[in-house]
Amino acid sequence: MRTYSLLFALISLVMLVMFSIYVFRGPVDPLIAAGLFASFLACAVPALLLLKPFDPPEELRRREEARRERVARRGFTDRPRKDPPKGRGS
Repeated sequence: MRTYSLLFALISLVMLVMFSIYVFRGPVDPLIAAGLFASFLACAVPALLLLKPFDPPEELRRREEARRERVARRGFTDRPRKDPPKGRGS
């Protein structure tokens, strides 16, 4: 999901640059300028909506805590593991 939102953000940035170049370079046709700006907004709005978290912060905190508890229960650590012993056929 984050990839799509970053793609939308990149496209909206390109549209904003195109709009800026068009407006600052020379005579401006209002219809084309409005189309470029509307394209910028059409890409920027979904990017901003997709980048914001959907869950409230307390829900995210609760899920992170539950994940830590599951990891602790399973006995996983951040230390690298030793290679498993090789059997007779290895």
